[in-house]
Amino acid sequence: MAAETVSDYPVTFDVAYPESPSRGLILIRWLLAIPHYIVLVILAAALVAVEVIVFFTILLAKTFPDRLYRFTVGVNRWALNVGAYVLFLDRYPPFSMNEGAYPGVTFTVERPEDLNRWSVLVRWLLVAPHAIVLAALGAIAAVVLIPFAIAVLVTGRYPRGLFDFYVGVGRWEARANAYLTHVADRYPPFSLK
Repeated sequence: MAAETVSDYPVTFDVAYPESPSRGLILIRWLLAIPHYIVLVILAAALVAVEVIVFFTILLAKTFPDRLYRFTVGVNRWALNVGAYVLFLDRYPPFSMNEGAYPGVTFTVERPEDLNRWSVLVRWLLVAPHAIVLAALGAIAAVVLIPFAIAVLVTGRYPRGLFDFYVGVGRWEARANAYLTHVADRYPPFSLK
């Protein structure tokens, strides 16, 4: 039953497995991504302001303005693209919020037709269990990052199990963030798939 829920969830995230990654880039991609992190900090600040507006718009009018929706999805997409670059992809990500702008990374969201106005009052509380599990998974991901990088340096390939784990954590985080930022209205499943 959980697999049906995951496959039916309106948010998808995936990263294509890189067959022959650059061995050396895995050590410095985080450094090369600094310009993106600067932009993402600015976008995150703007997203906080947007979320205040969205909160009241959904609560009072049961609607999510189209431009604000696209901006929110775009910020989430940009952050996921940068994360995929730092961990996996050799091609530098574009400074873009557009779907399909970064080959190898897929992030799609189906816009909800009917918004639950009352969930905006407790959504932060409902997503707390996800945040707790994601914090634990993030700690595990941090611990295995060094062996992960060493494996790429030595073998020239990503260990498939660890690659799937990192993408799964990103997938789970993408669904939880989409729910928290109101771009998805259904409660996200607890799953790496």
